[in-house]
Amino acid sequence: MLDLHRGRILREVARLGSMTAAARSLAYTQPAVSHHIARLEAEAGTPLVVRHGRGVRLTEAGRILVEHVEDVLARMADAEERIAAVAGLRAGRVRVAVFPTAAGGLLPDALARLRARAPGVSVRLVDAEPGEALAALRAGETDVAVVFRYPYMPPDTGSRFREIVLGEDPIRLLVPAGHPLAAAPRPRLADLAGETWASGCARCRAHLRWACERAGFTPDIAFATEDHVAIQRLVARGLAVTTLPELALGLHTEPGVACPTLPLAGRRRIAALVPAGPRPPAVAALLEELAAVAAARLPALRPDGDESAGAGPGGGLGQVAVQVGEAPGGGHDGLGQDGQPVVAEPDRGAL
Repeated sequence: MLDLHRGRILREVARLGSMTAAARSLAYTQPAVSHHIARLEAEAGTPLVVRHGRGVRLTEAGRILVEHVEDVLARMADAEERIAAVAGLRAGRVRVAVFPTAAGGLLPDALARLRARAPGVSVRLVDAEPGEALAALRAGETDVAVVFRYPYMPPDTGSRFREIVLGEDPIRLLVPAGHPLAAAPRPRLADLAGETWASGCARCRAHLRWACERAGFTPDIAFATEDHVAIQRLVARGLAVTTLPELALGLHTEPGVACPTLPLAGRRRIAALVPAGPRPPAVAALLEELAAVAAARLPALRPDGDESAGAGPGGGLGQVAVQVGEAPGGGHDGLGQDGQPVVAEPDRGAL
């Protein structure tokens, strides 16, 4: 019988890439970690790690064991949540990893609703871009990952997880208030080919390049920051133009910027990712409240072929749960190996 405690230690060694780092993380000595790994290898009857440079890496057997350890730990956490929920949500815990604009635009109201409904449920929230949130979900370090992707990108996850689509967030063009296109009734993206651009996270920059290349040019992105307030101030000072999602503009709109309608700027799809299978009651309750807030704040889902930016918030969107597949050739950020978006066929069945 393989020892689960030693399996936890192996998972930490795999996560950090060295015995020394794992020992520091677990408050063990390095020899103790080495001893536990050696005992686990004896139980398994095969090497689980090999030395690699100044650290270690998993063997194929080690990788398989870590995957199963993560599954067992996830099932144990689910059992703990179910036991705690016997008294009717008087206890429980939800860990959420969420990208910044949703952390400000959706989560506070959803958490307030959850607090009113189940005051005994504790919530831990961490700010994370989609790739980081997905990695945390895969590692069992979060229960819910709130992420976004663009319609032409494949879903981020493998069959171990499910995607609950919350709604869509139109992308808006921002230019200085005195810009020639500020009052244009229908500006074209191609009219901005000679401008200096500001943009946000890696996924947002990839979408901006994709949209501009469709319009016939490559944008000169001189300012890259995930702080949407800083981006807006760069625009207001006449230093750049940009695109931002409506959710960000709902949190802050800087004086001195104009937002002319640009239909082909696109939209991003916001979703919650959770492990497949039965959901702990506290997680299910949070997802219900999050869906209710998103339905009031985000436009409803439109067919993937419609690239228009859309109007303001629309009617409610029910929870749409779909089985999702691995992004072909993509990394954690939903991009191809060259850093560009991976274009996938629309998943009509998800709608």
